[in-house]
Amino acid sequence: MKRFKNPLAYITAIIFCIISVLSFSNHLKDKENLQKAYFTGDIRFNDSTAHKLTAYTVEAHLMQEKGQSTLSLSVVDDKTHESVYVKLYDVLHKGTFFIPGDRELKNVGNLIRDINQYRDIRNFYQATLPSTNGLQDGVGRVNITKLTSKEIEGELVLFGNNSEGKKARIESAKFRARL
Repeated sequence: MKRFKNPLAYITAIIFCIISVLSFSNHLKDKENLQKAYFTGDIRFNDSTAHKLTAYTVEAHLMQEKGQSTLSLSVVDDKTHESVYVKLYDVLHKGTFFIPGDRELKNVGNLIRDINQYRDIRNFYQATLPSTNGLQDGVGRVNITKLTSKEIEGELVLFGNNSEGKKARIESAKFRARL
């Protein structure tokens, strides 16, 4: 068996192997966490039957906007092209956030029937639009159950109206995403 004549070369080779294994395992862990992102909930537009909206690509961003820590969450179901968009202000830790809320900066909650028909205003259901009766009955609640610098998990309920006053809602929604 041939030995290294220089012990420094031997130590360098061992350190290189350790760093390679650690780097590879961290990459696998990050990839595994990305695959765990999901959004699922029961969605209904107008008088249609409720069905599952399911997506495994969830966009979540925590950033500074208007001087506040702001969370944006967007989801598109690849099969139905239905979409959910939420923007919450003053997100510093896990907790319950209401849409639109009673703060100066109103939280945002939108349901979109078909993201491919983005020019049709009737596809957009917002928590801030009135119903056909003229009532401001759009409302939402986001319960953030886990919030770290890398990940968010929670639950969502959202009721909204479109420009014609027709209703949409998503209930029993759960999500997980990387930040």
